[in-house]
Amino acid sequence: MADDIMRVLTEPTVDVELAGRVLGISRKTAYRARETGEIPSIKIGRQYRVPTAKLREMLGLPPHSLTPQPIAA
Repeated sequence: MADDIMRVLTEPTVDVELAGRVLGISRKTAYRARETGEIPSIKIGRQYRVPTAKLREMLGLPPHSLTPQPIAA
């Protein structure tokens, strides 16, 4: 679980299954919640990803990742 939380804190997106694990819900419930919009997601190619900024907000965690983000030129 600690690895899952670290991924939420450091990666820009995670898969729906990981989002479900950190929210404490089953895989099936996580996919249902993604379909209804309860878990926000974006489609990248054929895969749905959960933006970690939104997931951190749902979990009451700091809104920004722990890794520095590149500054746009």
